[in-house]
Amino acid sequence: MRRVIATLSLSLAVFGTAACTDTPTTEAGPGSSAAPSATAAAAPAGTADKKTTCAAYEKAELAAKMALVNTLGEAMKAMDDKTRQQQLVVDLKKTMTDFGAALSTAAADSADAEVKAALDATVAALTTATKAIESAGGDFDKASSAMDAPEFEAAGKKLEELCAA
Repeated sequence: MRRVIATLSLSLAVFGTAACTDTPTTEAGPGSSAAPSATAAAAPAGTADKKTTCAAYEKAELAAKMALVNTLGEAMKAMDDKTRQQQLVVDLKKTMTDFGAALSTAAADSADAEVKAALDATVAALTTATKAIESAGGDFDKASSAMDAPEFEAAGKKLEELCAA
């Protein structure tokens, strides 16, 4: 039970809300290794501006949060019901898969290279988490721990920073 509560708390922190504005981000800051020519070479083909891309991210994030909260709430009620927990593992995988698909679409539509890269990193972390959920074999505790990955948290924080006011 503590594991599920800890996962819920961590998941909500990872899926922190972000607000997008038209405020420009700073170019290469301390610790940045991206050269202007690398950014130009990797320019995204999408047409959505940063604000639109961040709004798509926020919409997908909210949907994932709501599904995750519902799934984890149901898991707390079904602690002694293995059959129900196995179904909840399937629900958790679907939530991560749907979130990844929505972020992939937002990344493909993005004209902002930094936001696109952060979305792509989040999708990669979600893909890894989804594979870990699949390998959990119906064990909800094991499946929910897949969201504890540091790269998942780092990718979410990067998106928050880029989309913040």
